[in-house]
Amino acid sequence: MRADLWTCPHCERQFANRNQQHSCIKTSVETFLTGKGPRARELFDAFVNAALTCGDVSLAPAKTRVGIQARMIFASVNRLSDTHLDAHVVLARRLEHPRFYKVESFSPRNHMHCFRIEQTADIDGEVIAWLREAYAVGEQEHLTRKSYE
Repeated sequence: MRADLWTCPHCERQFANRNQQHSCIKTSVETFLTGKGPRARELFDAFVNAALTCGDVSLAPAKTRVGIQARMIFASVNRLSDTHLDAHVVLARRLEHPRFYKVESFSPRNHMHCFRIEQTADIDGEVIAWLREAYAVGEQEHLTRKSYE
């Protein structure tokens, strides 16, 4: 049985770990979207809707991004404009792929994969597969099974 999520008493964000380090500000998705044009909002909505197909998720807006959270944040919209959306997914393995412009490893089973979406059609089966794999990481499933990679 997994422990309940801890809620920060100041910003009310939820975390898998008690006293998790974070920016501790109250903000909203609407604040993140303020000043963004209709195409930017279309890209944002398409990416978030794809993430919502993975399971029970919530949006965790922070100062400069909007995280997509299961137990932990597993994906994020990091930058948004009318020309593109920069996002990342967190995978339990390091995956090399031409669509990733940056892959950063934090631990043996915690790898951030950054990519760009320029049109809603870019949110294809490949991106949805990454989101689903990342969702399992967000649910911390990778911590309860052995890694064979």
